[in-house]
Amino acid sequence: MGAGVTFSTAGERDSDRVRRSLANIRDLGGLPLVSGGTTSPGVLIRSDAPYPDDDDPVGVPWPPSTVVDLRDPSESGAVRVTWPAEVRLVHRQVSSGARIDRLADTALTDIYTAMMQTGGDRLTAALNAFDPAGPTLVHCAAGKDRTGVIVAIAELLAGVEEAAFVADYQRTEQNITGVLARLQHRDRVPRGMSLDAPILRTPREAIDLVVDAVTGHRGGPWGWFEANGGDVGHFEGWVTRFAPGAAPG
Repeated sequence: MGAGVTFSTAGERDSDRVRRSLANIRDLGGLPLVSGGTTSPGVLIRSDAPYPDDDDPVGVPWPPSTVVDLRDPSESGAVRVTWPAEVRLVHRQVSSGARIDRLADTALTDIYTAMMQTGGDRLTAALNAFDPAGPTLVHCAAGKDRTGVIVAIAELLAGVEEAAFVADYQRTEQNITGVLARLQHRDRVPRGMSLDAPILRTPREAIDLVVDAVTGHRGGPWGWFEANGGDVGHFEGWVTRFAPGAAPG
């Protein structure tokens, strides 16, 4: 994927254009903060997996300064993106158990419970990789579960209003048709997977598991973060960019 690449539109099908466009990408600026104000644009971007033949997205800083790829290394395979030299690529596998291609019929509450109970250090390792100075892109395969958990924790630490980050998490379901089409086109999911698969949903009770685990720590979200290996100083610096005026820690 790269700026300046053009494609012929002669005879091009709409489905081809859809498959070359990130289906679940958004800049997380503009979310309301508990302390007042909103999150800053151009700091945190979430998306489904980018592919080498994708068009550059519009409306977000691109390319990002840092890419945090949450997938199992085996998931990217032949569709691995080669980023420009100035982009810092960080692989942080947060949960092989959240792979969309292996768990079509598994309840998300079971997947999220496992992530929160056994993978706290993996989650904070991904958060520790956030860029302190430039835009950070966080993605997995669908940009829904592993990405959704990491983003929700970041938003909790930044003091985003709960209703806002729950709405952002559930917004992925509006994009899931395009996400599934992209995954199917590149053989990233089992043949025959339908939109009814539990793994493609965004139930409130799943993200509530994350909220309860992080906010229920005796030290609150920041206590959870530090107890699981989070770099508090680094992330406080990131929060000052993402949520100006918030009081981290």
